[in-house]
Amino acid sequence: MACLESTLQKFFTEAENHSKARFERLESQLDFIRTTLDKHAMDLDQQRKTTTSLQAQFTRMEVSTSEHNVQLKKLQDKVTLMEDHSRRNNLRIMNLKEGVEGVNVLSYLMAHLSSWFPELASNLPELMRAHRVGPQRKNPSDPPRAVIVKFLRFADRDKILGLSRKTPVVVDGLTLRFTADYSDATARRRRLCFPVTNRARSLGFHVFLLYPAIIKLTRGPDKITFEDPSEAAKYIDSFVHDASAVV
Repeated sequence: MACLESTLQKFFTEAENHSKARFERLESQLDFIRTTLDKHAMDLDQQRKTTTSLQAQFTRMEVSTSEHNVQLKKLQDKVTLMEDHSRRNNLRIMNLKEGVEGVNVLSYLMAHLSSWFPELASNLPELMRAHRVGPQRKNPSDPPRAVIVKFLRFADRDKILGLSRKTPVVVDGLTLRFTADYSDATARRRRLCFPVTNRARSLGFHVFLLYPAIIKLTRGPDKITFEDPSEAAKYIDSFVHDASAVV
């Protein structure tokens, strides 16, 4: 009996020692896991702080960029306005055949303005300079280069623009076009208006393209202006739709 007790005691002791060892290993593993999780939590917290800081910086950069874009737009508009003002006395003549002016564009224009516009014969405008725009055409079939004329007085330039709308001028079979001379930026904006203004005229509107690129439409007592060509196009579409509905 004593031998059995001794054997059982030995067995229980070994089992207890084995269990303690396993629990100790398990506790050690759990401690390692807890330490690792704590480290990961700290890393995640630091990453959250870094992300929040980066987001704040990005927001500030967006605001700063937006403000800079506004300032840049203002400066660009100011430069465009100054360039347009410097061209205020200029007139652009299109479709004047290459070479008809001989060696001196200015002399040619001074000699022919009175025949193109007889109203000017008694008081010819004073021209300061005139020249073709761009390099000489290599292909004779290419459209002729535009001629830029600078007048001494804005009133003279404006008068010729008005006369050209009333009296077509034909030289060597080509009808000349007289337009104001604008900066490239303003010219691009005005070109975007042409499809809308042409359509409006075809529908019976009186159309004016005001500076820098404002469309003014009049029809009967109605007068309306648009700074955005797409808005003018929508207005014309609504007018056509309403007219169709009445019919």
